[in-house]
Parts: sequence; C-alpha cells; structure tokens
Amino acid sequence: MKKRDDKMMGRLFLRLLPVQIILVIIAGINNVVDSAFASNLIGADAMAVTGLFFPVLNLINSINVLFSGGAQIMCGKYMGKRLMERTKSIFTVDIFMVTCVTAVLILTCELAPERVSSILGAGEALTGPLSSYIRAFVIGLIPLMLGTQLTAFLQIERQEKRTYVAIVGMLCTNILCNWMFISVLNMGYFGLGLATSVSNMVFFLIQLSYYFTGKAVIRFSFPSIKWSDLKDILKYGFPPAITQLCILLRLVVVNYVIRDYVGEDGLAAFSGVMSFGNLYWAVAAGVTSAMTMLASVHVGEEDKDGLKSLMRVFFKIGIVLDTVVMGVFMVISTPMTNIFFHDPTEAVYAMTSLGFLLFPISNPISAITTGFTNYIHCLGTNEGLVRFVSVFEGAVGMAALSVILIPVFGMPGAWMAQIGNGILVCLILFGFIIYKNRRFPRSGEDMMCFSKGFGVSERDRIDFTITNLDEAMQASSAVAGFCLDHDCPAKTANRTSLCVEELVKNIVAHGFDGKKKHFIDMSLTYINDGLILTIKDDCKPFNPKETVEMFDPEDKTHNIGLRLISGVAKEMKYQNNYGLNILTIVV
Repeated sequence: MKKRDDKMMGRLFLRLLPVQIILVIIAGINNVVDSAFASNLIGADAMAVTGLFFPVLNLINSINVLFSGGAQIMCGKYMGKRLMERTKSIFTVDIFMVTCVTAVLILTCELAPERVSSILGAGEALTGPLSSYIRAFVIGLIPLMLGTQLTAFLQIERQEKRTYVAIVGMLCTNILCNWMFISVLNMGYFGLGLATSVSNMVFFLIQLSYYFTGKAVIRFSFPSIKWSDLKDILKYGFPPAITQLCILLRLVVVNYVIRDYVGEDGLAAFSGVMSFGNLYWAVAAGVTSAMTMLASVHVGEEDKDGLKSLMRVFFKIGIVLDTVVMGVFMVISTPMTNIFFHDPTEAVYAMTSLGFLLFPISNPISAITTGFTNYIHCLGTNEGLVRFVSVFEGAVGMAALSVILIPVFGMPGAWMAQIGNGILVCLILFGFIIYKNRRFPRSGEDMMCFSKGFGVSERDRIDFTITNLDEAMQASSAVAGFCLDHDCPAKTANRTSLCVEELVKNIVAHGFDGKKKHFIDMSLTYINDGLILTIKDDCKPFNPKETVEMFDPEDKTHNIGLRLISGVAKEMKYQNNYGLNILTIVV
C-alpha cells in the first residue's frame, strides 16, 4: 500500500487527451485542406479570402466554447457531487440554446453577406468572393456547432470511438467534396464553403446516431430543464468565450495593420500560417481541455490531493508533449510553406517560412497560461483575474504588440507579438500567485491558490493507491487506525475497515482482468463528525449499489461482503465518470 500516486490520473488524462487533440486537429486539417484547394485550384486571392474569414471562425469557436466550456465544468461539478440527473438539464439547455444562437448567426450571414464581408476588411475586389464563401459555409453551421457540443457529452458516455469515426468521416468528406465542387463542377468560392458544410453534416450525424440507440445516460429532456442552469453555463463558459471573441478582434486588428504596413503578401503569409493555427494549437488545446474536465470533477469533490496530482500530470505529460510538438513543427517549417507557395525567391515565401518557424514557440507558453487560468476558473474564485487574463491574452496584449512591432519590424513583428503576448500573461499570473499568498510561493500548494475553506485538512483525510490484495489489507488496517485517531467508536472503525477490505477485494477479484495493470484510488475523509469513503477504479463498469438492491432478502448467504457494506453504509452512491467507477459511501 502506498500514498495515492499520479498513475491513475495520468492514465485517465491520456485517455481523454486524444479526442480533444483530434477534434482540434480535424478543424485544423479542414482549414489546411480548404486553403490548399483555394490556393492551388482557385488562385492566390483565395488565400486572402480564407484569411479574412478567420475572425468568423473565431466567433463560431467563441459560441462553442461559451456553451461547451460552461456545460463541461457544470457537468463535472455535478458528477463530482454525484448528481447525475442534473446533467440532463445541462445537456438540454446547452443543445437548445446553441441551436437558437446559431440560427440567428446563419440568418445574419445569409441576409447580409456583403455587409459581413465589409466588416471583415474585404476590399471591393474580395467582397464578392468572400460573400459567396460565407453563404455556403453557414449552410452547415448548425451541424458543426451541435457536433462540437456532442463531443464533450459523448466522452462522459465513453463513446470516444464514435467521435473518432465522425472525425475521419468529416475529413474524407471534406477532401472529396472540395475536389468535386471545385475541380469537377467549377463552383469556385461557393463550392469551397459548401464542401465544409457537407463535411460538418457528416460529423454531426455520426455522433447523433448514438442518441438513437437508447443507451445514452445524458439525454435531451425538456421536463428535466432547470433554466437556472443557463446562468451557470454562461458564467463558467464566459471567460474562455471572451478569449475567443478577443482573438476575433485581434485578428481584425492584425489584418488591418498587416494590410497597411506590409501589404497583400503579408496577408497571404499570415493566412497561410494561421490556417495551420488549429494544428499548432491542437495538443495545447487538448491538454488544457482534458485538464479542465478533470479539474471540474475534483473541485466538485473538494479533493485537494486530486487537484495536485492533476496539476503534476498536466506539466509532466501535457506541457512536455506540447513542447515536443513545438520542436517538430519548427523542423518542418519549410515543407509546410511549400504547401501554399513554391518560389523561395518571393517575399511571401520568406514571410511564411519565418512564421512557420517562430509561431510554434508560443504554444507551450499559451498552454501553461490557458491551463492555469482554466484551473482558477474551475475553483470559482478570483473571477476578476480570469476575465482580465481572457481579455488581455485574447486581444489587448497581442493587438498592442502588433501595432507596436509590425510597423517597426514588418511581418516578423506579427510572430514576435504572438510570443511576447504569452510571456506577458505568464508574468501576470505569477504576480497573482505572489499576491494571493502575500509572499513568493514556497510549495506546490502555494501555486494551487486554494481558498481557506476549500477541502479538508491533511489530518482529516487519507489517500491510497492500491494495486493488489496485500495492499488492500494494509489499507484496511490504516483505515481502522484513522477512525480511532478521530475518536470514532471501535465498532465504526472495525466496520469501516472491513468495508474497505471487502470492496477492494471484490474489485481486485472481478475487475483486474490481467490484460493490463489496474489501479484503485481510495480516500477516507472525516468531515462533520462523519466518515466519507470514496473508491475509484479504472476497471469495467460495475455498480455495487445496483447489485445490492437486487438481493433476495430471504437469501442471507449470497454476496455476504456486499450485504455487509450495505448494512454499514448510511448512504451509497455510484457513478461512472470518464471511464472511472466511483463509489461513495457515507458511514
């Protein structure tokens, strides 16, 4: 037996990570596919058109983040508190509101595409092509938005494979439709946008199919709606959404500055590099999303040790992985430039190549700042800091540095501004940590910024990681000692100890299949003169509470261990969160 380690947390983090990364990658690949078809089959001006459209993509992302980010945090908190029924309300409110907001956006773009193009900075020559692209793109906007929302909820249902299939279907459809609409049917800019719309529909329909199987735990249900949940969704989704909206504004500002001080070559170079923006950001976004999902659950449980473990995994796995990816992108900067431009003697080629070399440096920095800001947001404290960082990182810092650096250094100033913005935000967050502690941080807990009333003291909680029966027996003995140290009656100490022994033995006997190593994380908390036992394992789903309720009261010999646990427990709750069995027992 040993004190709880990071192995289960690391395994869970790595299981959630691929879907989050692939979801961002596919959006990035779609951007690259569209840009490649645009530059090679339509013409050089098409790169400027797709570049001018980036702010609209950020607006779409901000709406998605507003609802999916808030819904994820709220679902995590309700799951942490074992209130699975409330997640149905979150799901219903989320889907309904996203559909309504998206419908308004579609109407605006379809009725006034020229006006939208003008606001985005399109000149007279590009207004027509951009308007045509916008009209076709928004046809598939509702499937895109709802598909993105469903991804988060399908992870709760352990349906990651369905999302993988949807992503592959989306990519293949986009490539096929781009070739068909542009090369064969000569539909130009309208075909470019329509190909994306059709691929978004495929993505959504594949994910939606799960909800017709009858297996979904979290379902759309108007009777379950609590409209007060909308306020909480917006509250928790607001900071990341503001960041996306600010990115929209800064892209408009940067586009105008580049246009005035560098020219069309600068716009084309910026468009080429930014079309890879989602690919650059994919690992960082996946790392921060996985961290946020798990942080919200541990905040709901007020589990300090779990949050510390999560933060260690975030840096040891997430940030290291993102740094490796940064190096890979820097090495292949020249091949990426060749996707869009082929003549190394042209100014646009040199601008783009330098951008592909420098832009990745900002990613690990942004991952650290975004991850820590999202963590603070999950805590629900210091919302003023979260809003300030969202605005500064999203718009103020980057826009201000661009206005200062681009006129002086030309196009390299745009890439320098991206890196400088991340460094400034890091300094702001570190200053906040010093202010919060009223001194320079001396420990990992100082960096976590816990409020005084959060969680329980170390004396009132014990945590273990268990991997075999011998460790189960040691944990059982330690639990008995913990209970006696807190002046619990000897009978309660013995029953709690026996409860731990029986539960863990049952998990080891029936859940450890031998194909891979499994872990059991156990915690016992003394709070309000009572004991709360929480056991988490990464084995196949099994609900002991449901099994207990199926017992024949006349058969006293069947499942004696579970009967004993049922007799000891004042309350028993079970749920499966992100692939973990979680059993909570109030003794």
